[in-house]
Amino acid sequence: MFYGELFGGGRGRGGNNQNAGIIMLALMAVSIVVYAVSFLLIRMLSRYRELAADRSGALLTGQPSALKSALIKVTGDMSKIPTQDLRAAEPLNAFFFAPAMKLNAKASLSTVFSTHPTLKRRLAELDKIQQQLGRTAG
Repeated sequence: MFYGELFGGGRGRGGNNQNAGIIMLALMAVSIVVYAVSFLLIRMLSRYRELAADRSGALLTGQPSALKSALIKVTGDMSKIPTQDLRAAEPLNAFFFAPAMKLNAKASLSTVFSTHPTLKRRLAELDKIQQQLGRTAG
Protein backbone atom coordinates (compact mmCIF):
# COMPACT_ATOMS: atom_id res chain seq x y z
CA MET A 1 0.00 0.00 0.00
CA PHE A 2 2.96 2.29 0.70
CA TYR A 3 4.23 1.96 -2.85
CA GLY A 4 0.72 2.38 -4.23
CA GLU A 5 0.44 5.75 -2.52
CA LEU A 6 3.98 6.67 -3.46
CA PHE A 7 3.55 5.93 -7.17
CA GLY A 8 0.22 7.38 -8.11
CA GLY A 9 -2.20 6.82 -5.27
CA GLY A 10 -2.47 10.43 -4.06
CA ARG A 11 -5.62 12.51 -4.57
CA GLY A 12 -3.87 15.79 -5.28
CA ARG A 13 -2.69 14.90 -8.77
CA GLY A 14 -6.04 14.87 -10.46
CA GLY A 15 -7.29 12.05 -12.60
CA ASN A 16 -9.86 9.44 -11.77
CA ASN A 17 -8.81 7.31 -8.77
CA GLN A 18 -12.22 5.93 -7.84
CA ASN A 19 -11.15 2.31 -8.43
CA ALA A 20 -7.83 2.58 -6.60
CA GLY A 21 -9.23 1.15 -3.36
CA ILE A 22 -10.80 -1.83 -5.10
CA ILE A 23 -7.59 -2.52 -7.00
CA MET A 24 -5.54 -2.33 -3.79
CA LEU A 25 -7.88 -4.78 -2.03
CA ALA A 26 -7.73 -7.15 -5.00
CA LEU A 27 -3.93 -6.99 -5.01
CA MET A 28 -3.81 -7.71 -1.27
CA ALA A 29 -6.19 -10.67 -1.68
CA VAL A 30 -4.13 -12.10 -4.53
CA SER A 31 -0.90 -11.68 -2.56
CA ILE A 32 -2.41 -13.45 0.46
CA VAL A 33 -3.51 -16.38 -1.70
CA VAL A 34 -0.10 -16.59 -3.38
CA TYR A 35 1.61 -16.52 0.02
CA ALA A 36 -0.63 -19.29 1.39
CA VAL A 37 -0.09 -21.52 -1.64
CA SER A 38 3.67 -20.95 -1.65
CA PHE A 39 3.83 -21.67 2.10
CA LEU A 40 2.15 -25.05 1.61
CA LEU A 41 4.27 -25.87 -1.45
CA ILE A 42 7.47 -25.13 0.46
CA ARG A 43 6.36 -27.44 3.28
CA MET A 44 5.55 -30.20 0.77
CA LEU A 45 8.93 -29.78 -0.90
CA SER A 46 10.67 -30.00 2.45
CA ARG A 47 8.91 -33.29 3.29
CA TYR A 48 9.73 -34.67 -0.16
CA ARG A 49 13.40 -33.77 0.24
CA GLU A 50 13.48 -35.47 3.63
CA LEU A 51 12.07 -38.67 2.15
CA ALA A 52 14.53 -38.42 -0.75
CA ALA A 53 17.40 -38.08 1.72
CA ASP A 54 16.21 -41.18 3.57
CA ARG A 55 15.96 -43.08 0.29
CA SER A 56 19.41 -42.08 -0.91
CA GLY A 57 20.95 -42.87 2.47
CA ALA A 58 19.34 -46.30 2.50
CA LEU A 59 20.42 -47.04 -1.06
CA LEU A 60 23.98 -45.80 -0.52
CA THR A 61 24.54 -47.85 2.61
CA GLY A 62 22.45 -50.80 1.48
CA GLN A 63 21.10 -51.08 5.03
CA PRO A 64 17.67 -49.47 5.38
CA SER A 65 17.18 -51.31 8.67
CA ALA A 66 20.11 -49.42 10.21
CA LEU A 67 18.56 -46.10 9.17
CA LYS A 68 15.20 -47.19 10.58
CA SER A 69 16.83 -48.08 13.88
CA ALA A 70 18.59 -44.72 14.05
CA LEU A 71 15.36 -42.85 13.27
CA ILE A 72 13.51 -44.68 16.02
CA LYS A 73 16.27 -43.97 18.55
CA VAL A 74 16.52 -40.29 17.67
CA THR A 75 12.76 -39.78 17.61
CA GLY A 76 12.28 -41.60 20.89
CA ASP A 77 14.95 -39.59 22.68
CA MET A 78 13.81 -36.27 21.22
CA SER A 79 10.20 -36.73 22.29
CA LYS A 80 11.23 -37.31 25.92
CA ILE A 81 13.07 -34.03 26.41
CA PRO A 82 10.38 -31.39 25.75
CA THR A 83 7.56 -33.37 27.39
CA GLN A 84 9.17 -33.21 30.81
CA ASP A 85 9.96 -29.50 30.54
CA LEU A 86 6.53 -28.57 29.19
CA ARG A 87 4.72 -30.40 31.96
CA ALA A 88 6.62 -28.38 34.52
CA ALA A 89 5.65 -25.17 32.74
CA GLU A 90 1.95 -26.02 32.27
CA PRO A 91 0.72 -23.82 35.16
CA LEU A 92 2.29 -20.84 33.37
CA ASN A 93 0.28 -21.27 30.14
CA ALA A 94 -1.26 -17.82 30.54
CA PHE A 95 2.15 -16.22 29.99
CA PHE A 96 2.97 -18.08 26.74
CA PHE A 97 2.00 -17.21 23.18
CA ALA A 98 1.14 -20.89 22.58
CA PRO A 99 0.06 -23.33 25.29
CA ALA A 100 2.74 -25.56 26.75
CA MET A 101 1.36 -28.92 25.71
CA LYS A 102 2.24 -31.81 23.49
CA LEU A 103 0.42 -31.69 20.16
CA ASN A 104 -1.49 -34.71 18.95
CA ALA A 105 0.47 -36.57 16.26
CA LYS A 106 -2.73 -37.58 14.47
CA ALA A 107 -3.84 -34.03 13.72
CA SER A 108 -4.11 -33.52 9.97
CA LEU A 109 -3.34 -29.79 10.07
CA SER A 110 -0.08 -30.40 11.87
CA THR A 111 1.04 -32.76 9.13
CA VAL A 112 0.15 -30.20 6.44
CA PHE A 113 2.26 -27.53 8.09
CA SER A 114 5.13 -29.79 9.18
CA THR A 115 8.49 -29.62 7.46
CA HIS A 116 9.31 -33.30 8.04
CA PRO A 117 7.26 -36.39 7.25
CA THR A 118 5.98 -38.44 10.16
CA LEU A 119 8.11 -41.24 11.56
CA LYS A 120 5.47 -43.75 10.47
CA ARG A 121 5.69 -42.57 6.86
CA ARG A 122 9.49 -42.55 6.88
CA LEU A 123 9.62 -46.10 8.27
CA ALA A 124 7.07 -47.28 5.67
CA GLU A 125 9.19 -45.81 2.87
CA LEU A 126 12.30 -47.48 4.27
CA ASP A 127 10.42 -50.81 4.40
CA LYS A 128 9.62 -50.42 0.69
CA ILE A 129 13.29 -49.76 -0.06
CA GLN A 130 14.33 -52.77 2.01
CA GLN A 131 11.92 -54.95 0.01
CA GLN A 132 13.30 -53.55 -3.25
CA LEU A 133 16.87 -54.22 -2.14
CA GLY A 134 15.89 -57.74 -1.12
CA ARG A 135 14.44 -58.41 -4.56
CA THR A 136 17.50 -57.05 -6.40
CA ALA A 137 19.99 -58.89 -4.17
CA GLY A 138 18.17 -62.23 -4.50
